[in-house]
Amino acid sequence: MKIVISHGSGGISSAETFARDFFESKGYEVHLIDYFTPHGITNLWWSDGQWQDDHDCTFSEMFNVNFPEGDLIHIGFSLGAFLGIVHHKKFLKNYLFYPGCIAISESMLDVDYSNAVVISGTEDNGQNKYKIFRDMLKHPPLKHYELPGVHHAFMVSDINRSFHMVRYGNVGEVMSQKEFDELKPNHKYLGERYSYKTEPTTLRSHNEYRLQYLTMIEEEIREYRTKV
Repeated sequence: MKIVISHGSGGISSAETFARDFFESKGYEVHLIDYFTPHGITNLWWSDGQWQDDHDCTFSEMFNVNFPEGDLIHIGFSLGAFLGIVHHKKFLKNYLFYPGCIAISESMLDVDYSNAVVISGTEDNGQNKYKIFRDMLKHPPLKHYELPGVHHAFMVSDINRSFHMVRYGNVGEVMSQKEFDELKPNHKYLGERYSYKTEPTTLRSHNEYRLQYLTMIEEEIREYRTKV
């Protein structure tokens, strides 16, 4: 089995490299997926202030990545967890840390996500979007660990900042595949199409959980390997 890891809106960070190093130390072949660099993107801001996203590539183009062949275990963080949702059928197991659900397409609702595991914090208000998506599914993830007092991006080391994050008005809206494929990380485009509001958001490390939940994942993978 191979481990594939997908980064969040900040690009490859300590969350992804820590996970990579952890699983490599356990003898796994690990692939860190960078879906930003091929499109000239360093990070996404999700802001209406001085730093606004203004990219012309679509999310579907960004998510069109080449995964390695073989049996894959996916671990995704934030936007990378959403990439994992989009490609869920390709994975034996799919671990989604604080998934950043940017949209819902019709085809996503029929997928069986029961072998996915969601890990997020109770203080992450962005998870309201994920819960709306989850409640619409025929076969939602069977496991969801909600960590009390924990914020978004808790797997990133040494981060503690707050800002006003844009939330676009397509929450809970089911799109056609065509509309979904047109979405792009461009604040002007998304704001004009769906309107938006801003919401106070905190990114905060919780280092005590980093090793705990990666260890849990590794134990589940070992148990899964004994059954197949």
